[in-house]
Amino acid sequence: MTFGRVIAFLLGAAILIALTVYAGAGAVVHALSTLRFAGLAAIAALHLPVVALLGWAWWQIGHDLPGATRRKFAWARLVRDAAAEVLPFSQIGGFVLGVRALHLGGVRALRGALSMSVDLVMELWAKLPYFLAGLIALFAVAPNSHLVRALPIALCLTALVVAIPVIFRARLRQALEVSALAIARRWPSLDSREEVNAFFDRIFAERQRLLSAFAIHLVCWFIGAAETWVIFALMGMPVSPAEALAIDSLVMGLRTFGFLVPAAAGVQEASYVLICALFGLPAATAVAVSLIRRARDILIGAPTLAAWQYLETQAAGAATTIDN
Repeated sequence: MTFGRVIAFLLGAAILIALTVYAGAGAVVHALSTLRFAGLAAIAALHLPVVALLGWAWWQIGHDLPGATRRKFAWARLVRDAAAEVLPFSQIGGFVLGVRALHLGGVRALRGALSMSVDLVMELWAKLPYFLAGLIALFAVAPNSHLVRALPIALCLTALVVAIPVIFRARLRQALEVSALAIARRWPSLDSREEVNAFFDRIFAERQRLLSAFAIHLVCWFIGAAETWVIFALMGMPVSPAEALAIDSLVMGLRTFGFLVPAAAGVQEASYVLICALFGLPAATAVAVSLIRRARDILIGAPTLAAWQYLETQAAGAATTIDN
């Protein structure tokens, strides 16, 4: 953990505390209490199929790797997300643990990292049309919102973001390769430079797998709006499907800018307060929704990391037995 990330987290935590005080700590606690543990468990259960779909999207990129199965990629995605949300200060991070989970399953670390780097690009691209869908939904339900004026700018920026990787394809490929090598260097790999180049040649030549990964990620983003709708309904503050779409997509878009802050602490809460205010929802409810999503991630992530640690221990014990 670098000093800068520690400072960023502390600032984010300060923002979260300030927002809770602003909204009223009692009101936030009351909003949270309306859900109860049964509601939180239901929300967590609803999210598990989304993680499986995310793993399927990743598998679309690396399905022809030796040892690759949908189940292994789904598990690796579960570990990856768990580490990112539960261990925000981890030096190795969710990306590395996700690759490690694949590696334990028999997929070479570098190849798993290469496939993940491409999957991350597809996930980011899929967020762009989802963000635009949220702006359109906002225009439909709150046409007088100041954010609607940003729609033309958002359209232009989206076109630019989509065009840059196409225009600078060679540099994108180089950047993906460098990031994959940095992640996989913790474990020895037999892959040569020629094999790495062959992997990228195959990936970018087969556009169908890229389109499949993109489509699955886009579906997952929209399922996120459905999850938001369910959370508000269970809290006794129902919103329309269009409002849920606008809230979730715009919050996820704003949360992207908080990637430097571990777990987007404070950034996510501020985004919820800002967007929910457009629909007349109280700040206490907005902060509560954000905390519920964090509680959901911990409820899923904590046992996932415990299971991953058990598998690591088993693998280490097996390696020691072989060495002896």
